[in-house]
Parts: sequence; C-alpha cells; structure tokens
Amino acid sequence: MTFTKLQQGKHRQAFIEDCRQKAWGAACHADWISKGLDELLAHYGKLTQEDGELEAKIKEAETALDYHTVENRNKRKAMQERRTTLGKQMQFTRRARRRCRTSTRASRGTWRSPAREGTGVEGR
Repeated sequence: MTFTKLQQGKHRQAFIEDCRQKAWGAACHADWISKGLDELLAHYGKLTQEDGELEAKIKEAETALDYHTVENRNKRKAMQERRTTLGKQMQFTRRARRRCRTSTRASRGTWRSPAREGTGVEGR
C-alpha cells in the first residue's frame, strides 16, 4: 500500500507530535525524580549530622566521671541503638538515591526521540 504525499505528511506530523509528547512526559518524570533525589540528599544530610552528634555524645559519656554508673550505661546504650537505627535509615536512603539516579539516567535516554533529533519516519 502506498501513501500520497498528503497522507505521508499527515502521518509524519502525527508521529512527530507523539514523539514530542513522549519526550515531554519523560522530561517531566525525570524532573520529578530529580526533586525526590534532592529531598533524599537533604534527608541523608540530616541523618549524617544526627549520627555524628550521637557519636560525639557517646564518646563524651564514655569519658564522663560517672561512666561506670548504670544510668550512664543505659544512656549510652539508648544512644547506640539510635545510631544503629540511623545507620539502617542511611543505608535505605543510599539505596533509594541509587535507584533515583538510575531511573533519572534511564528516563533521560528516552526523551531523545527522533523528532527531537530532526529525523522523521523517513530517517528510519
């Protein structure tokens, strides 16, 4: 089946418009992922800061005059448990950040469509 020039032009325009819409959707998706990645980085920074503060407090409690008391040991134990929890949260955040970056890279590749690069159906 052959198409007339008018039909080819019509279908070429439809194809280009479809490619542009897909590219726009992919770009918006990448932007949304990027925003989530920025939020993850900010959260990771807060967790890291809190972990450092807890580590300093634990060391301070270990060298305090009352380091040998039950109260001090329980306090250090509670702080260490919190550090353990923070470590798990930081590990989860690192994995999520890695997934976001992978997803962003993948979606950036999808919005390089033929319409955007200047080739149409006949370029294939």
